[in-house]
Amino acid sequence: MTFPALVPSARTYIPGDVPQARQVALSGVDSAYRLGNRRVQQQLTLAFNNISEANLLAIRSHYISVNGTYDIFYLSPEVWSGYATPPVPLLSDYAWRYAGPPAITDGSCDLWSVEVELTTYAINFSDLIFDAGGAAATPARTYILDAGAASATPARDYIINSGAAT
Repeated sequence: MTFPALVPSARTYIPGDVPQARQVALSGVDSAYRLGNRRVQQQLTLAFNNISEANLLAIRSHYISVNGTYDIFYLSPEVWSGYATPPVPLLSDYAWRYAGPPAITDGSCDLWSVEVELTTYAINFSDLIFDAGGAAATPARTYILDAGAASATPARDYIINSGAAT
């Protein structure tokens, strides 16, 4: 599933941090332990101002189709419009999910404003198949992008742009 192909009016990106545990000793010495090498809790707030009802419904339908804050999705290139290199690549070891429901504001002249808050969800990049075509069913993969005629067994959690996949 991909976020609707809409260019936002404004973006706010928070790069998150690496997972870590901090401990302060009784002597006051502060020690930190890094628990991973990928950023967690990256956040992206998108504002769409003065959009049509059709675009409003596209965002709302997308939110409903990914079961609100439950399922993951990927961003369309339009979300990062204007960046030569997006802060978070479109297809990487991060997917996105909604941090909460979209905030919809009625405007004038049949125009609306919508704000969505997204957060990253780390996935194992080795679980991805890009442009699978007739890819073999083994090893099992969790995510398939542009599946083509890839086999549906073993069952996948996410198939994005399923094509003729069974």
